[in-house]
Amino acid sequence: MEYMILEMRQLESFVRIVQYGSFTRAAEILYLSQPAVTRQISVLEAELDTRLLERIGKKVTLTDSGNALYRYAWEILRLANEARQEVTDTLIGNLCSLRIGANSSTAAYILPQILQRFREEFPGVELSIHTGVSSKIAEMVTSNVVDIGLVSHYEAGSIFISLDLLEEETVVVTYPDHPLAAGQRVVRPDDLAGASLILMEPGTSLRAHVDKIFSESGVVKKLAMELDNVEAIKKMIVFRMGISLLPLIAVQEETRRGELIAMPLEGIPSSERKIIAIYHKDKYLSKALIGFLQILKRIDSNCYTISPIQQTLS
Repeated sequence: MEYMILEMRQLESFVRIVQYGSFTRAAEILYLSQPAVTRQISVLEAELDTRLLERIGKKVTLTDSGNALYRYAWEILRLANEARQEVTDTLIGNLCSLRIGANSSTAAYILPQILQRFREEFPGVELSIHTGVSSKIAEMVTSNVVDIGLVSHYEAGSIFISLDLLEEETVVVTYPDHPLAAGQRVVRPDDLAGASLILMEPGTSLRAHVDKIFSESGVVKKLAMELDNVEAIKKMIVFRMGISLLPLIAVQEETRRGELIAMPLEGIPSSERKIIAIYHKDKYLSKALIGFLQILKRIDSNCYTISPIQQTLS
């Protein structure tokens, strides 16, 4: 099967001649010489093996073949311009997609504020959010299922570029009349011995962090219940089913309403859990991804807010 080679410039010259009824006027619009436009039409007619235009005096008219081609040539040029505009918009971050992965607690309590700012600065970007445990998010980044991942308590490997975001404090969370809550004091690991604990299920970054706290302190934990999300754990505590160790950011609303009590841990190497952003070292950085990274760099780790914009993307 033979394929015709129809060049965009030839089609554009053809369409402009038809629009303006003149080789001379088409050449002016296209910033070409009239002989150049004439050559393009000659090559196009030779490729199609038919006459497309008739010139009688100064008047240019379409042949039947030319009339048939004109409909397609116009649509081809329209689609080409549309594609060019969409590519341009994608490069400046106004029209593209950004796939973000985040571990569950980060997605619930930290990511919304980040996305709100991102929407303000990049309203045309289509967002796709994937959640899961940190190890799963890292796998998504590795396999390019997501463009960037937000994970906690995770050691980034050599295939990732990482960005430290903030350190999330882990606190002891109880119901208001629990014995540990008396006087709103700090809690030491020994105080948790024998307490009925409601913890995240194994395999999550929060559970690994809590297990590490108990391991380093030498205290044997008494497990009462395991759940797969923080919101369910909070509800269980409200109904006095036990206590837990949770991110401070996750219980701020409940502590303000007096439903839960949050107390800092004392006497352990660290009660903070580092949250980082990771992306593959070979990842192409689109304008949208660059913009998202810049917003992440403006997070205030003291209060989980984002500082005013510091630079404008070109």
